[in-house]
Amino acid sequence: MPGRASDPIVIPDELWERPQMTQALTSRDIGTVFRLLRQYAGATQTQIAIACGLTQGRVSEHMKEGGRRVTELEVFERIADGLQMPDAARMTLGLAPRTRPGVPAPRTSEPQARTGIVRTDPRSTEADPSNPMDISQLTRWLTASDTADETIESLARSTTSLASAHTQVPAKSLLSQVLRLHRRTQDVLQSSRPRPRHTRELLRIDADLLAHAAVIFGDVNLDHHAEQYAAAALILAREAGTNAAFAWYAQAKTARWQDRLIEAADYARQGYEASPHTPMKTQLAWYEANAAALLGDWTRARQAVKRAEQSAETIHDSPTDRSVWSFPTERHALFALSVATRTGDPDGALQAAEMADTAWAAGAPVAPAIWAQIRVGTGVAHLLKGDLEGTAEQLGQLLTLDPGMRLTTVTRYVADLDRRLSHPRYRNTSLAAQLRAQIHDFNAAALTDDIDTERP
Repeated sequence: MPGRASDPIVIPDELWERPQMTQALTSRDIGTVFRLLRQYAGATQTQIAIACGLTQGRVSEHMKEGGRRVTELEVFERIADGLQMPDAARMTLGLAPRTRPGVPAPRTSEPQARTGIVRTDPRSTEADPSNPMDISQLTRWLTASDTADETIESLARSTTSLASAHTQVPAKSLLSQVLRLHRRTQDVLQSSRPRPRHTRELLRIDADLLAHAAVIFGDVNLDHHAEQYAAAALILAREAGTNAAFAWYAQAKTARWQDRLIEAADYARQGYEASPHTPMKTQLAWYEANAAALLGDWTRARQAVKRAEQSAETIHDSPTDRSVWSFPTERHALFALSVATRTGDPDGALQAAEMADTAWAAGAPVAPAIWAQIRVGTGVAHLLKGDLEGTAEQLGQLLTLDPGMRLTTVTRYVADLDRRLSHPRYRNTSLAAQLRAQIHDFNAAALTDDIDTERP
């Protein structure tokens, strides 16, 4: 029975574990969260509003089917705090946990009066400020753990292995493995008692996994998920006090493919400024240049290219490193090619493509998706020079790419080539019509190895 406005909301612990609630939190669908509170906790709109610091009218707007969505991080935090979500639910929502796993949080003096929520966990700890700290107790807390160093090291090795497999394993197959490892990491965080340094390392590992998942979600055209995972990766990296460059890169990549180009450039710049001197720093500068070029902001694009070149002079990627985070010569060439085609420099684009082809001829490992994008970009460069035969030659090579490797980043490049071929100047050209038909068939067969990506 719905309670009165003055009554606290009694939220059963098991509600947070219901599949409907987990799905709502994963998709950040606050309207469904509120509806489930009404259905299973008997909460009224007024009670929810009081607990979450919202107006009743706004709660009503959120609860309508297809109604107003929450997008501001501060509002998500306010709702999570107001409903006293357990840490597992907070992290599913993409927020940082409130407590260290395994360490009960201190309880405030009047939780019901402050939040309007009945706490289901009766445990509390009272500190006496008049007594000196018990050093032995502190030492026991710091050293007590049921998480072994070997467990952390195993998770870290697996995370690195999945990052290294990124360019060679079909995206959807890799995604399911990354998500499974993310859940394993979360299980260790939430069901054991890791030491503080273990907690930081687990948060770092999971931040890398979430950033990697965000990149793959973008590759398979699930940009909404990519955006959520990238934001969560940044939160975890900050909580861990570690380098957040991977999360910034994932956010920049997602924004770029959603055509939020100003945000993409800004995310890349923030990542560049925050990144240590690693190959990712160079890549982030190129990402800003690419987004700025797509915007038509040539001044910013040139400045970012200059930063990228200066960074590359002092930072060199290992020739054997081909992970999702590496920036080998051929990836450098891809960004240079993209910026050149966007700024109307076909000769510069062809020089960049030659740089990549030279690296592969010298024995550099071939990443199929990067190779494919180089082929498309080279075809565009030939088209800019009026060489339709050259474009046809590049597209002919591209058609051999395995469907499982035809990532969204590839098919969108190919779609851009198709758009260029639709120009009136090619209207009566049979070769252009043939190439457009091939492009349609190529993209139609992309990522046909569909599998269940599993709920995170």
